[in-house]
Amino acid sequence: MKSSRKIEDAWFVIRYCEGHKSAMAVLVKRWHRKFCKQAYSYANDFDIAKDIAQDAWITILKNIHTLEHPDKFGAWGLSIVTKKSIDWYRKNKRTLDKKQEITSKNNTSIVEETAIPENLLVKEKLRRAIASLSKEQQSVLKLFYIESYGLIEISEILHISKGTVKSRLYYAREKLKTILKN
Repeated sequence: MKSSRKIEDAWFVIRYCEGHKSAMAVLVKRWHRKFCKQAYSYANDFDIAKDIAQDAWITILKNIHTLEHPDKFGAWGLSIVTKKSIDWYRKNKRTLDKKQEITSKNNTSIVEETAIPENLLVKEKLRRAIASLSKEQQSVLKLFYIESYGLIEISEILHISKGTVKSRLYYAREKLKTILKN
C-alpha cells in the first residue's frame, strides 16, 4: 500500500510538471496535514505550524521541477518542512525556552491540585518524557514510530546519515527508559 501511494504521488508530480495544475491540488490535499504535523513537532503551535507548512509549499512549487525521483515526493517535501521548522526553531529558541519554563511551573501546580485517572497520568508522563528529549530525537521517534518511515527515508528527510538515525533512535529509547523507570 505504501508503494502504491508513492506511485500515485509520482504520477501527480509528473502531471503537475506537464502543466496540469489540478495535480498539485491533489498533492496538497494528501500531504498538507502531514507537513503541518511535522512543523508542529518543532513549533508546538498550530498557527505557526500552518505558516511553516505554507512556506514549505511555496518552496516545493518553485523547485518541484528539480525533483529527480518523483516517487520520493513525500520524503522530499517532509525534508523541506523539516528544514524550515528547524530554521524557525533556531530563530525562536530563546523565547520558546522562557515560555516552556513558565508553563511548566503553572502545569505542575495544576496537576498536584486535581485528581487525574492513572491512565492519563501515564500518558502525561510519557508526553513529558518525550518532550524532554532533544528536538532531533523527537523528530526521529515521530518519523519512525508514528509516520512509519524506514531508516533510509528518515535519513533523506532529515539530511543525516542512516547511522545517525539509528544512533538517535537508540539514545532516545534509552533516555525514555531511564525517565520512565524513575
